[in-house]
Amino acid sequence: MQHSSLAGWRYPTRLMLPRFADIFQQGNRWLNWLEKQPEGSVRPVVTESVTKIMACGTTLMGYTQWCCSSPDCCHTKKVCFRCKSRSCPHCGVKAGAQWIQYLLSLVPDCPWQHIVFTLPCLYWSLVFHNRWLLAEMSRIAADVILEICHQADVEPGIFTVIHTWGRDQQ
Repeated sequence: MQHSSLAGWRYPTRLMLPRFADIFQQGNRWLNWLEKQPEGSVRPVVTESVTKIMACGTTLMGYTQWCCSSPDCCHTKKVCFRCKSRSCPHCGVKAGAQWIQYLLSLVPDCPWQHIVFTLPCLYWSLVFHNRWLLAEMSRIAADVILEICHQADVEPGIFTVIHTWGRDQQ
């Protein structure tokens, strides 16, 4: 069996995979969808998040330019800034990982339990139109855990995280 030589072959410096933002931008999908929505039905934070995602890693976010330090070389490279939005598939994942590491540094080395409180879909519309309920539900969930632990003479440490997207939390 003959094998072709891979001498001189190397991985491309950047794989040209489509960006998540491309889904919004192809054929003006995002703007077309947005125009069809009733006035006031799309929260400003959603519009802001999608706008940031579409601009992330492009010159629209600004950039810094690096120049070769050799006097005989005129090579330059633009490095685009990121949006740092928690909704962004690039920035949000990184920020989430950093946040988890920070939280782990605060938690004592002891057994712990992850408890998930859910909201039946029947109430989603109510919360959509009354966002303040999210904080209230989070407080009530913590109070329930505190009461159960108090009855068992246990002192818990609690922090709550509100997920407002996706059902599978992945």
